[in-house]
Amino acid sequence: MEITQRTIDEKTCVISLSGTLNARSADQVKDAFREIVGEGIRQVVLDLGDVPFIDSSGLAALVSGLKTLNEKEGSLKLASLQSQADLLFKLTMFDKVFEIFPDVDAALQTFAS
Repeated sequence: MEITQRTIDEKTCVISLSGTLNARSADQVKDAFREIVGEGIRQVVLDLGDVPFIDSSGLAALVSGLKTLNEKEGSLKLASLQSQADLLFKLTMFDKVFEIFPDVDAALQTFAS
């Protein structure tokens, strides 16, 4: 799993994941969320455009990230889901828990300036 971060401003960033989000990579993703919250970031767009597969452990990592940000009155938005991830979120009804956007720019536009 490759994780990259692009800072938008002092409280907003885009995290891009590349690779399979599963039991092997879930802890890396959780650590990334904890790290950015520790840096004062409160608004995160998670770009999943290069994530072809998410399993239950990966989903748990995303829920953990959402919880971490919510505890600091932040927010997590998901963008660019591939077909398997999109189906997973609909089947588990997590599409009602997470804000999901077609692309990163659409998600970023929803943050209050």
